[in-house]
Amino acid sequence: MNRNKGGRPVKHQGQKIKQAHLRLTEEQHKTLAKIEKETGINRTDLFIKRVLEDQSFLITKDVVITLSELGGALGKVGNNINQLAKHANTVSKNNTLSPKIFEEHSKLMTEYLDFQAEIHKVLRQMYRVMKKPNDSKNSKQQQ
Repeated sequence: MNRNKGGRPVKHQGQKIKQAHLRLTEEQHKTLAKIEKETGINRTDLFIKRVLEDQSFLITKDVVITLSELGGALGKVGNNINQLAKHANTVSKNNTLSPKIFEEHSKLMTEYLDFQAEIHKVLRQMYRVMKKPNDSKNSKQQQ
């Protein structure tokens, strides 16, 4: 028979109840507004992530766009590599394989590996940002 007696609801654990104020110059304020607009992250979350959680890398629209562009370029290079490999296999049966084909294949393979390394680097950074700070403690306790 618990009746709501009215009044303010009980604050839950982890609920943000404290405020922090700071003073900025006009230029600092403009820079902050620019970062806020570019990242699509509000000021509170920017401060929490950058200052309190020490995240120097933020997952923003730009990161997703860059990954999308790299993925498209990676697909194109992979397609070219497959075409060259098919051509090389066909021509090698006739023993008329040109050295230019091997040079082109090597060039495209190097480009492909560079794109792959770049995507891998960005994904590692994203994983570190998305990983919760308590994940390492929880995994140690489970072992």
